[in-house]
Amino acid sequence: MKTLLFPLALITLLAACGGGADIDKEVLAKRAERDSLKTEREKLTAAIAEVEEWIARHDPELKRALPTVTTFALQPREYAHWTEAHGSVRADQNALVYTATGGEVRRIVVQQGQSVRKGQVIVDIDTEGLQQNVKQAESNVQLARTVFERQAKLWEQKIGSEVQYLEAKSRKESGEAQLAALKDQFRNAQVIAPFDGVVDEIFSNLGDMATPMQPVARVVALGKSSIEVDLAEDLLAKVKLGDPVEVVLPETGETVEATIDQIGQYINPNNRSFKVSLRMENGSKLRPNQLANVRIRDLDVKDALVVPSRLVMENSTGESYVYVLEEAEGIARSRKVIVKVLSAQGGELLLETTAGGLKRGDTLIDQGSRLVVDEQEVQVLRGA
Repeated sequence: MKTLLFPLALITLLAACGGGADIDKEVLAKRAERDSLKTEREKLTAAIAEVEEWIARHDPELKRALPTVTTFALQPREYAHWTEAHGSVRADQNALVYTATGGEVRRIVVQQGQSVRKGQVIVDIDTEGLQQNVKQAESNVQLARTVFERQAKLWEQKIGSEVQYLEAKSRKESGEAQLAALKDQFRNAQVIAPFDGVVDEIFSNLGDMATPMQPVARVVALGKSSIEVDLAEDLLAKVKLGDPVEVVLPETGETVEATIDQIGQYINPNNRSFKVSLRMENGSKLRPNQLANVRIRDLDVKDALVVPSRLVMENSTGESYVYVLEEAEGIARSRKVIVKVLSAQGGELLLETTAGGLKRGDTLIDQGSRLVVDEQEVQVLRGA
C-alpha cells in the first residue's frame, strides 16, 4: 500500500510544477499589455490636453464662456487730498457807530448800501443846545485869557500877588480844557464813518431820539476779509501758515483763492476741532457772515499709485485687494494682489507702494473684476 502512494504523490508534484510555468507566461503577457495601454493612455491624455489648450485659445464659443474684462494701466501720477469744511466770512472792519451825546435824528445824510469816506457824516443829530454851550465856553475862555494876560503883565511889574496870577492862569487853563471837551463832544455828536466803507444798515429813523447806548448805523469795509473755519484735530499737523486754500461761494459757484493766515492753538473739547483763519482779497465779492465752502489741501504726493475706487475690493478679513492681469503664451489670467489704501478722494484711492505688490506699468482688471477669482483665465476686451 505504501509502495502505491509514493508514485501518486510524485506525479501530482510534477504536474503542479509544469502548470505553474504556463501561468507565469500568461501573467507576464497581461502585465505587458497593461503597461502598453497605460502608455497609450498617457499619450492620449497629453494629446487631449494639447487639443483643449488650442481650443481654449481659438474656439469662439468657448471664449465667450470666459469672463470678459477691461483693463486699467497703472501709471504713477500726482495725487492730492482735500479736506472740505464750512466757514463764514468776517470783515476785517465791521463797526457799529454811535452818537456820543444823543439827540434827535435831524437828517439821514446817506442811504443804506452807499459808500462813505472816513469822517463823512452818516446821520445828522440835532446839536443846537450843544452848540450854545460851545459858544458860551468860547466866551468864557476869551475872558479868562484876557484877565490872565493882564494879570501876567502886573506880576511882571511886581504888582499884585502871586496868588492872583496863579488863579488867573488856572481859570484860563480850566476854561480851555472845558472848551476842548465841548468841541470834542460836539464833533462826536454827529454819526460819522470811522473808516472808508459801505453803510450796511441804518437803525434809526428821522425824528428818533438817538442815545449813546444804541447804535445808529453799521459801516463795513469791503477791502479785505477773512474766513473762519473749524478743522478736525487730526489736521493740526497737516496745515501751516501760508498754505493755499480754495474757497467756493455756494450762491454763485465762484471759486476764489485764499491763504491760511492764522492757526488756532486751542482744541475745542466738545468737538475736537481748532479754528483757522483764511486771508483773502475779496473786493466786492464777499459779505460779512456769508457762508463759504473751503477746500484745504492736506496731502500731496508727486509719484503716487492711484486707482479708481471701483477696482479695489475687500475680503472677509477686511483686506483690500485688486486683480492684476498677466498674459503668457497668449493666455490672460487674473492674479490677486493684496493692497493697502492710504487715502481716498473723489472716487480715487491712493495705494501704498510695497515690495512684491503693485508696480509701475502693471495692468489691472477693471470692469469684470468682481466676476473673476485668483488665477482664472479671462477674455480681455481690447480697446475699452
